[in-house]
Amino acid sequence: MTERDLSPVDIKLEGIGHVLRDRRLEVPPYQRGYSWEAEEVGDFWWDLRASFGTAKPQYFLGTIVLTQEGRSAKSTIIDGQQRLTTTSLLFLALRNEFVRRGDSDRAKVIERDYGVTLDLRSGERVTRLTLNADDQPSYQQAIHSNPENVSTGRQSIEGNSRIFDALLFLEEQVSSEARNAGPHWAETLFRWVEFLEQQVAVITVTVATESEAFLIFETLNARGRELTVADLLKNYLFGLSGSAMQRMQQNWMTALRALESSANEEIFTTYVRHLWSSLNGATRERELYSRIKAAITSKSAAIRFGEQIETAAPLYAALLSAEQPYWTSRPKLQPLAETLLRLGLEQNRPLLMAAMGRFSDEELAHLMRAVVAWSVRGLIVGGIGGGTTERAYAEAAVAVNEGRVASAAAVFKELVDVVPTDESFRQAFATRRINRTTIAKYLLVALAQLERGSQEPRAVPDEVESRFRLHGKLPRNADPKDWQEFQPDELSQWAFRLGNLFVTEHGGTSAEEAPAGEQLKTRKWSPIAITTRQEELADKAVRLWPRRP
Repeated sequence: MTERDLSPVDIKLEGIGHVLRDRRLEVPPYQRGYSWEAEEVGDFWWDLRASFGTAKPQYFLGTIVLTQEGRSAKSTIIDGQQRLTTTSLLFLALRNEFVRRGDSDRAKVIERDYGVTLDLRSGERVTRLTLNADDQPSYQQAIHSNPENVSTGRQSIEGNSRIFDALLFLEEQVSSEARNAGPHWAETLFRWVEFLEQQVAVITVTVATESEAFLIFETLNARGRELTVADLLKNYLFGLSGSAMQRMQQNWMTALRALESSANEEIFTTYVRHLWSSLNGATRERELYSRIKAAITSKSAAIRFGEQIETAAPLYAALLSAEQPYWTSRPKLQPLAETLLRLGLEQNRPLLMAAMGRFSDEELAHLMRAVVAWSVRGLIVGGIGGGTTERAYAEAAVAVNEGRVASAAAVFKELVDVVPTDESFRQAFATRRINRTTIAKYLLVALAQLERGSQEPRAVPDEVESRFRLHGKLPRNADPKDWQEFQPDELSQWAFRLGNLFVTEHGGTSAEEAPAGEQLKTRKWSPIAITTRQEELADKAVRLWPRRP
């Protein structure tokens, strides 16, 4: 889109209260929810307060980008949701203070001008600002809560609690302003209304179409405040989609719902990064936007990637929770999914997401067992969090997506250079200290299942894991006088050695008990005993978590 293609743009400098009073505003469904927390709301208030206290109060809140297509009664907020919502909550706090002080007439005027209006078509009272589907119930509840006790509404809220948190904070500040003004409290509150209406200024940029609005938004913010990667991606793809904007919006909204991340941009950004990596190779977050922008330059390419974002989102959601439909419809794979979640690694997600979309359930099970084994080897030997491993998994994902790799055995050939060998794994396991309780417990429960002849010993579903307790024969807070076989300054090191740890099923509480009939109580506990036991465990570990699928 060139500058000559743009429709006329309406640019005004006006008070933010004036924006709320003179327009019906709405946040589009695909926008993230209200996300300001205590720090942002505090900064907003104290910046306004500092300006309000000067001889000639004036404050600039930046640019707000709006679009109003056709004859719609509402303007859509492309940029400015957080500032407009917080300002609306500040007006609500002023209204509530008037109510608490017995001045219901002024309270009604504030509510009428900045909060609620009458919809001529429906005849119903509606909010002047409409938030997205997740936030609107909370916002309406805040507006209609008893001004005498907003905290009661906060306790019963089921939606976005940040809205009530912001309102409660602003109410505290407004009440303080009124108290400090003494008998002049009404004049002070009225001055605040005027300040917001006229002197807290914004530049409103209103264009005819959303695609043009996103183009302007990206240009304005390229030199301004820092945007999240999700913001940048959405604005770029939406702007590029042109007449297919509605289709792109639907893709985006469906993906957000699948990931349940409307208020968590970090999850969504990580998802898009892993999806892009599975299609194009490993990409770091700071490179994501620039790489997508360089590769996707046409409307058709934007639409295609939007469809990929929607299609892959349920698969990625399954990598975040084993309770997702993808796994509940595949109960034989669910224990492996729970195990992978317990190991807590992200590097394998692009590969797994690609395989979930292309492998048969049987072949996917082979791969998941292998990924569990490779993950354990990486955790024990170290280095699995490095860039080399991430790149290898991403390249394997690309090979799966392109159809060049169609089995777990073929995936191993792609990863052979980053999967630790048997000897390096055995040596590392024989001396490893594990500080993470979840990992230590998993390793020992899996080894116990191996001894018991389990058909799927590598998989430790939540139901099985919850039956076991983790113990250390040498306790973490051991008294040196009671453990004279150990050097006093080395006690903590030995306490975290895998050879010192074991699991018992519930009902077995004695630290002398151990799985698979192992009688630790017959051994004199010492560094030699721990080393001997851990070497025995290391031999079993090589069999339990093999290098080859």
